[in-house]
This record gives sequence, structure tokens and C-alpha cells, in this order.
Amino acid sequence: MITMWKQIFQNVASGLRTDLLRDSSDDSKHLVVLSQWYPPEHHIYAPDVAAAAQQQGYRVTVITGYPNRPGGKLHPGYKQRFSHTEIIDGVTVRRVPLVINHSHNALERVANFLSFSLSALTATSTIKDADVIYAYGTPATAAIPAQLWRKFYGIPYVLHVQDLWPESVTGSGMLGNGWLNKTAGAVLNLWLRRLYGNASKLLTLSPGMAQLLIDRGHRADQCVIVYNWAEEDTLQLKPAETFSSTGLKLLYAGNLGPMQDLETAIEAARKLEDHRDFEFKIAGEGVAEESLRAAAEGARSVKFLGNLSHEEVARRYLEADFQLVTLKDLPIFRTTIPSKLQVSLASGVPVITTVAGDVATLVLKHQAGIVAEPENPESLAKAITRAYAMTAAERAQMGINARKLYEQLMSHEAGTTRIVSIFNDLTDQHARKVLVKEMS
Repeated sequence: MITMWKQIFQNVASGLRTDLLRDSSDDSKHLVVLSQWYPPEHHIYAPDVAAAAQQQGYRVTVITGYPNRPGGKLHPGYKQRFSHTEIIDGVTVRRVPLVINHSHNALERVANFLSFSLSALTATSTIKDADVIYAYGTPATAAIPAQLWRKFYGIPYVLHVQDLWPESVTGSGMLGNGWLNKTAGAVLNLWLRRLYGNASKLLTLSPGMAQLLIDRGHRADQCVIVYNWAEEDTLQLKPAETFSSTGLKLLYAGNLGPMQDLETAIEAARKLEDHRDFEFKIAGEGVAEESLRAAAEGARSVKFLGNLSHEEVARRYLEADFQLVTLKDLPIFRTTIPSKLQVSLASGVPVITTVAGDVATLVLKHQAGIVAEPENPESLAKAITRAYAMTAAERAQMGINARKLYEQLMSHEAGTTRIVSIFNDLTDQHARKVLVKEMS
């Protein structure tokens, strides 16, 4: 292992000294996808972007780590070595080693993040003729190689901002709440201004996130809203005639964590215990599951389904009248759109949400559900009661509105089309710059 990392350091140094000029033997546009995670790990955005670009005539190269999610162990058939290249769905995937860790230990997570960034630099020769780099920004450190490649070789990069740093680090509790957390936040802010500032485009997942980056000094034309999309091939569209004509079937499908504020949901559900035909089903697992089961003890309407397969979750959506989308009332969540929202909308299932900010605005504007106040059991109980009183036709219309919202703003087609159009603009600009350089 020590020998491998020594070789990595040597190759990084030699790679950044190499004179890299465009290879004129291949006229196709070259996209480099830089992501710490890639299939066979469960991940949809980087591979979806790679496939969409390939369909538009791009030659695509992926630089990623060895697959180890979600369990923190290498997937069967893989062994970490200096580099490994394979073909996945027609795309060239180059893997580089990294320190595998999924614990909450701060130093170990930093080692995991930075080891990938360092290893990815050994692939410098692979990107010598790239026209544009797509960097999937979770974690943000995955984009460090793109930042350096732009500095040394002028290759533009598009940064897909999924988690807003430094808040995602300083607010995670991983560094505590003392001087270390404050120091890390200050250091990260200095670096992030350059990382975000040097990106040709910043893809943001909500209007609030885009505005926040603008407020922090980034150009408005640099920040582009691209909503996340759902894993569409695992979903089914709920037929309008399947909405309940009496009672109410409420579903929550997702992580059972402290930030999801499901304690409020359980307390609200208890206020509808006299409605015998009301049911609230909770699907998923997480660190808060035990405490949530304790909070729901004795509640007739609340039922835990456990961790379900994607196929089983899709079936539960077909049975539900509404999906519950909840989060704690924290400032960072006002610019967050939980993935369960896209899944629900894509399935044609309206939502009851307590997520303030962008989620509430979208749901109200498109009449795709009902909004309640965050961390307020009384407000959520009133929202559930309103849903309970609706007719099947009213629920079906909200479901239609939900699906329209998804198709217009959040679908796979809408998102990837937007991203590839940005690649097209940047590759044309880069080609002109390279031509000028070669003629000078």
C-alpha cells in the first residue's frame, strides 16, 4: 500500500509537468466526468450525465474511485491498485485508489475525501485533450483536480453543487461545535471562493441555492438551476382512479434520521387517531429508527415497514394518497430539495411537506400538495386533516399537477438536456481558445 501511494505522488508530480496539447487526431468533443462515486455504487447523476453526453456525440472518460459504498468495503471483483480501466455502458471508466472510510471520524473522512482528489491527479494524461470537465461536487473536494487542470491547462469545468459547503461540513457535527469547527469553516470558505469562482458554471439544485451563491459574490450568469431528477426506471405512475375515495393513506419513504423530523409527524398522526380509516406508513431505516418506534408506541395509525427494495417502494407509492416530505427547520434546508420530493412527483403522488423555502414554494405554486409549518405538530395535523377531507378527484388532480411539475422542471430529460447544452457552449469556447494557442 505504501509503495502504491509513493507511486501516486510521483505520478502526480510528473503529470502536472507534462506539456499537454490537444490531440488533433480525434475531432470528437471530449468530456471528462470527475466523480468520487460511480456504478456499481448506487449513483445516478454522474452516469446519467455521461450517457446523455455520449448520446450527443461526446467521447466520455470517467475518473472515479474504487466502488465501496454503501458498506465501506470494496465491491466483489475489485482490488485497489494504481489504476484500473473498464468499460461501463460504452463509457471508459478509469479508477484510482482512495482511503476507504464511511465513519463519522473527522480525520478519517478527510483522508477519504483528499485521497481521491490526489489519486485523480494521476489521470492527468487521460484528460490532455478534454474540452470540458463535469465535476460532481459531493464531496466538494472531488473537484480539486478540475480546479488544478483548469489552472495548468485551461480546461473549463462545470461544478455540480449538491451539498452546500462549508455548511455541510460545519453543520454535520463531525468536527464538534468548538474552535476546530470554526477554523475549518474559515479555511473552507477561503478555498471555496476559488473553487466556485473558477468554475465556468455552477449547477445548483434549487433557486435558493443559486441565490445564496450569488449573495456570496458569484456571478448570476455563472449559477444555473438544474433540479435533481428521480431514478425513473424504478418508478410507476399512479393512475388517477387509484386514489382513495374515503380515509387517507399517508406514506413516508426515506431515511429515518434526526434531520427528517419524523417525531413531529408521529405526534401529528396521533392527533388523527379517532379517524379509523387514516393510516401513516413509514418505510426506510436509519439511526433514529429505534427512537421513532418508541415515540409511535401505542399509535394505531402508525406502521413501520422497514427497509424496502426500490421495487417495493414503487409499489407503496401506487397505494399512497400523499407522501410526507419533512425536514428540521434549519436555514440550510430552505435551499434543499430532498430526493423523495422528486420521487413522489414523478410517481404522480402529491405531497404534504413541512420543508420551508424552495420546496414549499414549488408545491404551492404548482398545486402539487399541501404545506405545513416545520417542527409544528398542530400545523402538520391540520394539513393531514385537510388531505383527509379531500375527494378522490381532488387528490387525483393534485397528482396530475405533481407529475406536470416533475416533467417540466425535474425530469431526467430536462436536467441532462440542460447540462449537455452547457457542455456544448463551453466546448465551442474552449476549442476557439485552443486553436488560437496552436496558431500563436
